[in-house]
Amino acid sequence: MRRLLAILLAAALSAPLSFSQTSRREIYADIYRTGSNYFAYPGPVQKNLTAAPSGYEPFFISHYGRHGSRYMSSNKYYVSSIETLEKAEAQGLLSSKGKEVLSLLKKGYANAFNRDGDLTALGGQQHREIAGRMYSRFPELLSRPVEVDARSSTSRRVMISMFNFCGELQSLNPHLEITMDASSRDMKWVVEDLDIKPAETPASAQYEKKRAAIMEKAHDSRRLMKSLFTDPKKAESFVKGRDLMEALYNVAEDLQNVPETGLSLIGIFTKEELFSMWTGYNAGWLLNTGLVPGSTPYYLQQKEVMDSILVTADRHVREGAPGLSLRFSHDSSVLPLAYLLGLKEAMGGVTDIDNIYKYISIDKIIPMAANIQIIFYRKEGRVG
Repeated sequence: MRRLLAILLAAALSAPLSFSQTSRREIYADIYRTGSNYFAYPGPVQKNLTAAPSGYEPFFISHYGRHGSRYMSSNKYYVSSIETLEKAEAQGLLSSKGKEVLSLLKKGYANAFNRDGDLTALGGQQHREIAGRMYSRFPELLSRPVEVDARSSTSRRVMISMFNFCGELQSLNPHLEITMDASSRDMKWVVEDLDIKPAETPASAQYEKKRAAIMEKAHDSRRLMKSLFTDPKKAESFVKGRDLMEALYNVAEDLQNVPETGLSLIGIFTKEELFSMWTGYNAGWLLNTGLVPGSTPYYLQQKEVMDSILVTADRHVREGAPGLSLRFSHDSSVLPLAYLLGLKEAMGGVTDIDNIYKYISIDKIIPMAANIQIIFYRKEGRVG
């Protein structure tokens, strides 16, 4: 296992440390990226994979992925924003834009009612497509009757993501021997261990103050209030502009994950507002994972998962046994694993909280259905 770990680390560290910075222009070109972890999986950026060395064939795949697109984990943002706008409507304070937004919110809530955190139709489709691409890219392995060991967290949306992924593989090759499980016993090998409590670093509190300041500045609701209410000053007596802005942001960004509704609220914000909120949420995720230099190393909570992945891969390498190991988890698990594995998208954090988005942007790492795949090759014809 140590030899395998050394190989993986060498592979990660051999990549040139020329991180692709994220610019304002790049975000403006695809404004839904401001959803951060709400961002719907855009599909692979790299269309053509690097060719395997001549004379080698894939024999083992280790996959670790996030569930697909989902409804908001709680409908509290629908409820609070609808209640606020209905109260304003009763007092004759809603502008024409406010009435339009209230109507859209009610339609969105009707679709999301009692579906808090559920996988959406798009979420299932994402995993079927990822499985289909895996099959088409590695037919030498997946067209055979190999064993597939699939594990998911006990979250319903994650389990259904696993079912969609494995169902697609099974439809493409009925001879695959697929085992699926979602047990509390396996959780320590699937998700981060929250019982691990890394010691808080002295810098973390200062970082958090800076992040909070970014968020407060980003939630300047004055323009939004003017657009939604005929008398913003009067509305302020019962409307907390910052809270309403936060609620509407969450609804607007998550609607990209239910495209079949045809609903969109993203246009109620300016691109600058969305960008500013995104920088705050992005910094928060990086702090809460420990990817900011000197911050509390919460990524250590994912160490046992990484060790389990390495042990499983090492066994397949040692025994030469073909197969697939599939693990399905959450955004809070994929991000620290990407860092522990040294993936370039998760590296290069800086202490400048205001500009850390230029170096690490989580929409590139943990969109809905984000996944990490490690492919192992061996000489063709080798058995064991």
